[in-house]
Amino acid sequence: MLKAYDVLIMGGGLSGLTLAIQLKLRAKNIRILIAEKASYPVPEAAHKVGESSVEIASFYFEEILGLKDELENELPKLGLRFFYTYRNNQDITQRIELGPSIYPASKSYQIDRGRFENALIEHCLKLGIDFQDSCKIKEFTLGKNDHQITLLHNQQKITIQSKWLIDASGRMSLLKRKLKLAKPAYHNVNASWFRINHGIKIDDWVTEQQWKDRVKEPRWLSTNHLLGKGYWVWIIPLSSGSTSIGIVADAKIHPYAEFNTFERAKVWIKKYEPQFAGIIDQHLNQFQDFLTLKHYSHNCKKMFSADGWAITGDAGVFLDPFYSPGSDFIAMNNSFITELIVKQYAGEDIALITEQYEKLFRTLFLAFCPVYEDQYPIMGNAKVMSIKVIWDFTLYWSGVAVLFFRSKLCDQMFMQSAAVILQQIYQLNIQMQGFFRKWAETDLSTENMSDIFLNYSNIEFLQQLNKDLHKVQSDEELQQQLIQNIAFVRELANEIVAEATRLFPDLKEYAPELQESSSHHLQDIFAQLGSRL
Repeated sequence: MLKAYDVLIMGGGLSGLTLAIQLKLRAKNIRILIAEKASYPVPEAAHKVGESSVEIASFYFEEILGLKDELENELPKLGLRFFYTYRNNQDITQRIELGPSIYPASKSYQIDRGRFENALIEHCLKLGIDFQDSCKIKEFTLGKNDHQITLLHNQQKITIQSKWLIDASGRMSLLKRKLKLAKPAYHNVNASWFRINHGIKIDDWVTEQQWKDRVKEPRWLSTNHLLGKGYWVWIIPLSSGSTSIGIVADAKIHPYAEFNTFERAKVWIKKYEPQFAGIIDQHLNQFQDFLTLKHYSHNCKKMFSADGWAITGDAGVFLDPFYSPGSDFIAMNNSFITELIVKQYAGEDIALITEQYEKLFRTLFLAFCPVYEDQYPIMGNAKVMSIKVIWDFTLYWSGVAVLFFRSKLCDQMFMQSAAVILQQIYQLNIQMQGFFRKWAETDLSTENMSDIFLNYSNIEFLQQLNKDLHKVQSDEELQQQLIQNIAFVRELANEIVAEATRLFPDLKEYAPELQESSSHHLQDIFAQLGSRL
């Protein structure tokens, strides 16, 4: 039996399903088949990791794919929230807390992957996309926009001819393996995670009303991070009522063997996060699943080909879950792939633009790397890590997020005009990330500080950047905005370096060459953390 399609997507998870929807919205008559090995419907809660989304992915789901109805069944997210180690971590009220008090202007969501992917499958079927579950890829042969794929469905072999072949198979990485495209990522960090069928609410860990009242919305709706030197633990609520819990740790500080089974993970959490361990112990009878991944960061030599194949999602690259960028990369990658397929479907030659998109995606991946690589030791330093988080948010909301919200990443001419500005931000960020490392090694002043709430809802420039993501701008206005943004980023870097080197003059050796600062954007944060400007 031979069937013909324009696009065959190997894998019906988040990346494959959203790509199919995006393609169908852009080209109504395009013939798409999604081949998924699992059976539909997939289980809720205990299905896949990657439940936290941030602004780019949320905008992609809501505005570009039109999934507002589906997102109503997910939990609205109260931003990212961080609690730093204090002594034995027995009392969360004593830990320095960095987080918002109110919802940011730009929405984000906690995604129950099973529930959401089931809804996406229904959405695909309504759009006329062919979705086949319990469908195994037996073999495939690549040609120039003429690929032959053999599927096994209900014990029957089916031969598919497709102009495009997309690998959305997750870490099976079918195309990457076949074409030997695997490329190492030098970020050596490991993770283990599990789900419990109970809503663990961080607000209920304590009875102190004053501590509860300093955040106006429920803290448990944040993606909560418990941080210590070389590690962080996530607590993510799911709309099905379950809670996702994960350990992520630098292998040099916390060996993988210490938490690579559920029994070991419980012991590890009891050692480093005993208050949380006590909460978990109360609900062990509601344990749902345990999964683990060693050296999860990975790269790929090539993502797109004008010969009609592409790779998306975890099948291609993954860096780090700390700021929840996984679905952001899906959004960006799917947008590049959609543009390539739609242009070729309309009869355009895509050879040159394929190379340009490949280069741009590679640049984006490399730009994110310094944010995470060798930065886990900083997580034990509340002062430096808090400033780093604010810095990282600033770059995200003033750079790549602005471009994605304006649909500019796929605009070749605009991206060429913005390249110099973006390169300047990238270079400054590399210098600042190195500076944060040295500062954290030197400044231990917050080790004995406790019960401080660093409310980033009150940082005016940060909230304005978040709000301005939705601003409508012409190309000229956006170009001016980026120029203003790099000027502001430099100003912020000046202020951070000035404060750190005032307290520790020897740090000047590691500081980027900047102007003397007279700005006071972070003066309240520095004051709370025991510094003065």
